[in-house]
Amino acid sequence: MGCRIRFRPLAVAGGLYLLAGCQLPRPDLLDRLLIGEVMMHAEFSANLRELAMPGGRLSGTPQAQKAEQFIAEKARAYGLQRVRFEPFDMHCWTVRRTQVTLLDDPPRMLEGAVALSRTLSTPPEGVTAELIDLGDPREEDFAARGPELAGRLVLVADGGLTRSQKLSLACQHGAAGLVVMAREDHEPVIGNGHDEPRPEPAVVIRHDPELLERLAAGQVLRLNIVLETENWKCRPRNVIAEIPGCGPQADEIVIVCAHLDSWHLGEGAIDNGTGSAVILETARALTRFGWRPRRTVRFIWFMGEELGLAGSQAYVEDHLDEMDRIVAVVNVDMPGSPRRFVLFGHREIEPFLRALLADLAGYELSESFAHWSGHGSDQGYFVDQGVCAVALAGDIGPGGRYYHQAGDTYDVVDRRGTVQSSAVLAVLVRRLADQPGRPSVRLRPGSFDTN
Repeated sequence: MGCRIRFRPLAVAGGLYLLAGCQLPRPDLLDRLLIGEVMMHAEFSANLRELAMPGGRLSGTPQAQKAEQFIAEKARAYGLQRVRFEPFDMHCWTVRRTQVTLLDDPPRMLEGAVALSRTLSTPPEGVTAELIDLGDPREEDFAARGPELAGRLVLVADGGLTRSQKLSLACQHGAAGLVVMAREDHEPVIGNGHDEPRPEPAVVIRHDPELLERLAAGQVLRLNIVLETENWKCRPRNVIAEIPGCGPQADEIVIVCAHLDSWHLGEGAIDNGTGSAVILETARALTRFGWRPRRTVRFIWFMGEELGLAGSQAYVEDHLDEMDRIVAVVNVDMPGSPRRFVLFGHREIEPFLRALLADLAGYELSESFAHWSGHGSDQGYFVDQGVCAVALAGDIGPGGRYYHQAGDTYDVVDRRGTVQSSAVLAVLVRRLADQPGRPSVRLRPGSFDTN
């Protein structure tokens, strides 16, 4: 089927250009128009202000539903098509109270402690147990000291194995719960604990050299942990919108995604209000000139990322029949001021990106690519399926110290720097969608190590 041509006049630098359906101006001119549109007329800050809500956007809450609706309405207003919600089921969680007390004489409350996800409420009197220090354990350390862990609270350093892995191993050996000690000069940050609701409490406490010294000296120390939490089954919604492709490659897809959910301690501005607002701004710029790409560009705002990548997992499972047609997934998570591209395998896309770097010299992006693995964000389940994924890493500025903390608010975002990521992404997405040949290939599912 042919494309319906829609002409839209636009005055640029004293000349009149007709931008139309499949008939594009020179690619370099279109890229300049996109950059100029973002840098001169960005709505990034205004949209971020709407998304940065006191109490965040925790999946399954009214705040999250408000954010989902806001994104859908903005996508329609910007001219995106096939705007829709795709709901999915998951376990949601929040915490009302976290209290950790060292039972000294007199007792000492450990200020600033935060709970990890999907822990059930403790009894009103809390959970009391002796503390055992495993340091920064490996999996074999849990096995070697397994008999000592039963009925005790296991203290571990923050690093190495994930907190969820440490918690799971502790529970396998009958531990009463897990206590993670934050790194020196780092405040405790919230994050994942149990995969499903369980009673063993899991908390993060501030770095406490005195406590470590007393344990090393052989003193018996007991902690009491009181948690008031809420666990419920919920049905969040991924938000999806498109710029349809035009012509024989229209069934191929470029996905641009960011997670819309956040934790509830602050406003969820840096993580990941910035990413959500950046791809919304990218979409606004790409629709501004009536552009009709060769390939379909699909924007996705995922929910459930903070609670185990639930939204992107549900999406991939529901769209397995499309994986061959996805040219690339561009994931935007805490973009900050753009610094370098990140790859997850797929070195065949490097020549395409190097040509892009040469044409974006003014942004001084690194000429070297970062190569990451792991399920640290929503690209993970796509990578498992052999799909090419690209991320844009940046400098999030001083506000980054509030990651997963109450200080993650609109005011600490480097908004001037972050808006530049929208311009870089607009050019990246435009080129991925219009490249005559595919710049990447799908690998065999499971062939790339994501651990």
